[in-house]
Amino acid sequence: MHDQKSPMGLIFNIQKFSVNDGPGIRTNVFLKGCPLRCRWCANPESQLPRVQILRDSKKCVQCHHCLELCPEQAISLTGTQLKWNVSACTGCQQCVNECPQHALSSAGEWKSVEEVLRVCLQDRDFYEESHGGVTLSGGEVLSSPGLCHRPAD
Repeated sequence: MHDQKSPMGLIFNIQKFSVNDGPGIRTNVFLKGCPLRCRWCANPESQLPRVQILRDSKKCVQCHHCLELCPEQAISLTGTQLKWNVSACTGCQQCVNECPQHALSSAGEWKSVEEVLRVCLQDRDFYEESHGGVTLSGGEVLSSPGLCHRPAD
């Protein structure tokens, strides 16, 4: 468990050994949350500033197990279509963990600064040899000033 006073960030992805986002070998830390909504956005799933449930419709067999077990009743059925109420979803990931077809996944995970640094520093030797480092990306990095404290659950 994390110290509640430790700065946290909502991380979308950590991409190691990147050579396209700055000099040398880099680790890209992608944060979630961006208010800009650019049409050309390379990571639209990183725009919402919360844990987001993603559904692969090709894998979904419409068993409705997710609908039955959602503690917040954030999933509903409209005709034959499953709908997610993103305002009601708390990102508990119970539906993701229990989907029998693995049709659900999540985007975004709260991580402490220390956790992110631990991952980044694994490649310190590569950074030093190639004059690389760490790139913070997004989402929009400025949407997480000082890396916010995790909201109360």
